[in-house]
Amino acid sequence: MERFVTLDEIVKFAVEREETAFKLYTRAAELSTSISSRKMFEELAQEESTHKDVFVKIDEDKADHHKLCTLPESSVAKYLADVPFKPDMSYSQIIASALKTEENAYQLYKTAAGMTDDPKLQKVLMNFADVELGHRRRLEAIYDERVLTEG
Repeated sequence: MERFVTLDEIVKFAVEREETAFKLYTRAAELSTSISSRKMFEELAQEESTHKDVFVKIDEDKADHHKLCTLPESSVAKYLADVPFKPDMSYSQIIASALKTEENAYQLYKTAAGMTDDPKLQKVLMNFADVELGHRRRLEAIYDERVLTEG
């Protein structure tokens, strides 16, 4: 079964996802014992906050005029993180969740870019996808260095 999804629905979902990522990275910074990791998580939190601000400013009236796209019913759900954010998560859980969140964000923004016929919005969404891919790579390095070696 398929359903129609508007760009506006994707934007609203992205705003929620960016807020969750902001909370996740803020908490990771609080738990981090490494100064460099703490600084990186603070930077990631700030970037996610900036993304949220950009999405909030997208004109919903203009978004409503973009083409509707037919997607499989579960397509947006597959971008949800497997582990919801909880303030009491361990450092290892935060890193693992953040990796999944960044991969999901990357896929979400690529998909959303394909849903709009607005070249400017496509470019913004693809830039966000690239940023999220960069976040994932930074987190993979921390995961390899801190989580795999420390258990």
